[in-house]
Amino acid sequence: MNSTMTQRELIVYLIDDDESVLNSQRELLTAAGISVQPFRSAESFLAELNSQSAGCVVTDLKLSGMSGLDLQRRLIAINSPLPLIVVSGHANISTTVELMENGAITLLQKPYDANQLLGAVQRGLDQFVESRKIAQEINSIQRRLNSLTDAEMSVLELMIAGRPNKVISTELEISMRTVDRRRSIVLEKMQVDSAPELARLVTLVEATSST
Repeated sequence: MNSTMTQRELIVYLIDDDESVLNSQRELLTAAGISVQPFRSAESFLAELNSQSAGCVVTDLKLSGMSGLDLQRRLIAINSPLPLIVVSGHANISTTVELMENGAITLLQKPYDANQLLGAVQRGLDQFVESRKIAQEINSIQRRLNSLTDAEMSVLELMIAGRPNKVISTELEISMRTVDRRRSIVLEKMQVDSAPELARLVTLVEATSST
């Protein structure tokens, strides 16, 4: 995983109302060096879920209380970044389609082998790390944007629209010298060297906020 986070900082949250299944999954993942935290219900997992939770979730589809599908809907509603892996022995087509369309890593059909679960978990952990990395980058870009004054933001908007300095000067009714100064300030505050780089950062933030 390409991140400052280590494997041991990530946790696989196991959810199953069958204790023997939980123990089997826990032994398998622990033997592979993966930290786990077991839960007997989706409700108990949600009660402990917080903004510091890091890793992925492995849940059975059919639970005594909230189902695996209901859990996925809840995680989406609260914007949880934790990827979801669902295990089932009897998922119908419509449920499978909804799980996958909603972004589940995979639906493992019972009986599955150890490598299938380990592979799915590793994909889930990798996806979490990547999404955390992107979120941190977005937050950093947003802080830089927030540091711009209204006047500097006006210049930024025309810069990423590809307007040359002369046009910016005319549209904003400011001198060329002022345009040059504000362009330099914008690039310095945004920590980039060119308008195309600046446009990439703004596009990244806008794309994230629209999803």
